[in-house]
Parts: sequence; structure tokens; C-alpha cells
Amino acid sequence: MTEFYWQLPTGGDNRSGAFDQLSRNTRPTPNATIRDLRRNQFNNFDYLSQIARAAEMAGFDGLSIPYDAEGESAWIVAGAIAREVRRPKLVIDFSPGLGSAVYAAKQAVTFQRYSGNRLGWALASNADGAARRALGDFVNDADLAARLEEFLTVSKGVASQADFTFKGRFFEVLNGGFGGPLSGLDLPEITLSGDSDEALILSAKHADVHVFALGTYDLEDRVATLKAQAAEHSRTVRIAVKARVFTHDDAARARLDAERASFSEDADTLAGDFAGVASELARLGADRFILFAPNSLETAYRIGEHVLPLVRQSQRQAA
Repeated sequence: MTEFYWQLPTGGDNRSGAFDQLSRNTRPTPNATIRDLRRNQFNNFDYLSQIARAAEMAGFDGLSIPYDAEGESAWIVAGAIAREVRRPKLVIDFSPGLGSAVYAAKQAVTFQRYSGNRLGWALASNADGAARRALGDFVNDADLAARLEEFLTVSKGVASQADFTFKGRFFEVLNGGFGGPLSGLDLPEITLSGDSDEALILSAKHADVHVFALGTYDLEDRVATLKAQAAEHSRTVRIAVKARVFTHDDAARARLDAERASFSEDADTLAGDFAGVASELARLGADRFILFAPNSLETAYRIGEHVLPLVRQSQRQAA
């Protein structure tokens, strides 16, 4: 059965100014996860928690927490909302160039212990060299795939072995590995993305899930190529499709909303009535859909109530 993930807006999503009115009252912070004693603050973490709870109630299987250069840290957001929602998986987006592979693995297995193995990694480096350097990452474009592969080798090694040694071009560890309560735990599910030949080769060897944008050129052929390459390594890779969605009971209204948001001609955007959007998702037949939209809170409810049941019903009938 297809999984549905909702993407949290770590960088903002045109939320209503009505939320900001709450910051001027004297009620305690609604988010029980945040022990902030300032009684007059309703902040963005409260809003993200509301979206996460809405997605859970609306039937989404997981939450995608993207990296945003000017937004909240995906790791911190995931930690904050892990106690707010009990069922959805939490996939965090980060670059393998922002720190130690050993420490990332330690964070991951710790997170797995207290969240019930709900963490996933979505690994990608910013393709813009200037943006990477602004974050202190000076690896050349040509070396990004090799570094990612070393990152996965090291993180998997220290998580699975008590005495792990590795020396590469980008990462090095001597007699590393976790003991005690952190030993013997699985690393998160690995999600990779991209539509280049290099990206597909890397995913065939290492990814559990590969994400394609909805507007990927020659999407069906790219998917077939990846599946064939994974089979050569005796592996299977689940296919995810990421799409921005505008949907209402009236297709014209959905298209108008997309136009007003300047996404009507965007190849990664899906706009239509509930039945039309559900039909297109069912036709694509991905293993996972990662959906997002402006005004995330109400849209997550709307899609969960009106679109996901139609897709799931279609799949049950087809089976």
C-alpha cells in the first residue's frame, strides 16, 4: 500500500496572521514539549506541532522535515514533535557535509531509542557551491557523491560494529563503534534523491527510498532504470514522488489557488479537485508520496480527509 508523507514548512508557509494574535495573550505555551516559561509566546514550533498533529489525525504515514537555509533545524524540529505525534515516521533532511558521520549515527540511534524507530534520513548536499561554502562546506561538486557514500559507510559501520575502522578521503574513524544501550540498533531508513545517472547509481547501491520530483523529465524511464540498477545489486529501492498540491472540491478553485501562488505552470505542482488529484496519484503508483502546500495546516487536513481515502480505496479495488 502506498505511503503518504506530509512535508512540514520549516521555512514558513504563509500562515495566517491570526496565529500571531495568540502571542499577545497570557495563556501558557500550547506545545507541551517546549518547557518555555514565557507565558505570552506562541511560536513557530507550536505551529509546526499543530501541523504534525493534523497530519497524524488525517491519516498520513509520516512527516518529511526539510532543510531550509533560513528555516528551523530539521533535527531540532524532529526532536520537538516526536513527542507530539506517536504514529508517523519522521524523515529529516540534512547534508552529510555538516558534521561527523559518527556523531550523526549516534544522534540517529539515540533518536530511534526514544521514538520507537521512527526516524528516517534524507541525505543531500546543496547543489549550489556558494550556498555550501556559506555553511562551511568546501567540497567540490565532483566529490559530493563520493562523500555521501563514505558518510553512509562510516555511519553504518559504527552503528553495526563494536570495533570499526575506516580511512577515506572525507571521513576517518579508528576503532569506533557503539556499546551499551546504543549498540545493535538499526540506522534510519536512507532516502536519497535526484534524477541524474550518478544519483541513480548511488541510490541503487545505498538507498532504501529514492525521491523523484513530480515534474522529473521521463519519470517512468528513470524509475525503471533505477529499479534495474538496484536489482543488479540484489536490492530493491522504494520509489517516492514529491509534489506540491492544490486541491478543493472544485477544480477551478484549486487551479486559481495555484495561479495566485505563482505555481500554476510549475511542473512539480498538482492542482485539481479531490477526485482528479486522487486519480493522478493512483495513476503514478509510487510507493510513497511526499506532499506539501502553502497554508500547510488546513491543506493537510483537507488532503487527508478527501484525497487519501480515494487513493487507498482505488488501490484496494485494484488489488
